Amino acid sequence: MMMDQDSAYRPQLKIIDLGVDMVPKPLVLVVDDEPALQSLVFDTLSDDFRLIAAFNGREGVAKATQHKPNVILMDVMMPDIGGYEAVRILQNQAETKDIPILMVTAQDFDSSTIQLLKNEPNVAGLITKPFRPKALRETIRAVIDKKKIN
Repeated sequence: MMMDQDSAYRPQLKIIDLGVDMVPKPLVLVVDDEPALQSLVFDTLSDDFRLIAAFNGREGVAKATQHKPNVILMDVMMPDIGGYEAVRILQNQAETKDIPILMVTAQDFDSSTIQLLKNEPNVAGLITKPFRPKALRETIRAVIDKKKIN
């Protein structure tokens, strides 16, 4: 039996619902030189976000440029390149200037330093260590949701 091209057998696609959300989780870059904090953040966020780590500002800038995360958690005080310097580098690169950054610090800064950090266009907020895990998740989610709206 001969079939013409229009009536040739065409396989039918069958869609199977696996019950899994096919939208990838948002990507968070965690830049901190303390392995214990990195571990805590990964344990806290791994159910809701994809995570990558960097252990200093220089590595953080490189990974932000390569991976384009949805948000960056950036420690202020780190060896090599500190968080503030890394923020300035990211702000001056076209491919990373719009990535929101949450600055993380264990230090109490005076109001002028806090204002200086908040005045950076890509700094979305300041988180003080120690932080509550639920509050960290909610803050990151709010920053990502705000970026989607803008």
